[in-house]
Amino acid sequence: MILLLRLLPFIVALFQAACFIWQKGSPGTYPFLVVIGVLLVPVASGFLAFRRISFVDLIEKMTPTFVLHLALAFGLSLAEGPLAVWTIAIIGGVSSFLSLELLFLNAYRPSAYPMNGLSRVNIAYVPIAIWYVASTTSGYMMFIHAPWFLHVGLLSLLGAILFRTTGHPGASLAQNIIWTLIGVLAGAEIGWIGLMLPLSMGMQGVVAAILFTGTLRMRRYLYDPKPSSRMALGEAVGLCALFISCIVTAKWL
Repeated sequence: MILLLRLLPFIVALFQAACFIWQKGSPGTYPFLVVIGVLLVPVASGFLAFRRISFVDLIEKMTPTFVLHLALAFGLSLAEGPLAVWTIAIIGGVSSFLSLELLFLNAYRPSAYPMNGLSRVNIAYVPIAIWYVASTTSGYMMFIHAPWFLHVGLLSLLGAILFRTTGHPGASLAQNIIWTLIGVLAGAEIGWIGLMLPLSMGMQGVVAAILFTGTLRMRRYLYDPKPSSRMALGEAVGLCALFISCIVTAKWL
């Protein structure tokens, strides 16, 4: 049994990547095949965590991965060309393997588990998930005239979930509730900004990812050990420079 659990991250990663590719090859069945691939991770997580990790802890650790895969499945609906499809499949497979492998180590080999390993990869998933959701909802508004509240609502929901599940380990329940509300407001504001900027699908996603990640990063400076002021200045300057360069060089519609 332990051997099967040890191989589970690799098996799930391969099968999930295959589901994304199969789904694009059978557009008439969307989203059934890709939903199977997305659900593989929570099911595998339940097997790995059974009697070793509490349900609440498991939800907090694995929700960002699940959200990323939902964003990838959503983005697959407007993905064009083999490169875009393979990119989604690779991101899905790699993220599945990383998260499940870290979960296995946490449950069965805690001495080999890197400190805050899942928390770190969850943070890395945030801009990717935001990019796919923001760019795809922008595409839906452009191509099929989807209502504006789809864009704002999904980013608000995403903000609430990601701010809550990527919280600092030392945060209290009250602080997590406050950060969840801040996530809702941040997602809504970023969504409104996207509605006002006449940018392409991809650039809408880039702008949303930069603003959301920057807002999320600011939270880190409220908890010990706090990054140095020099690092804070460097990150702020880099973020502003990246945002301005994207806006200036983007092709406006």
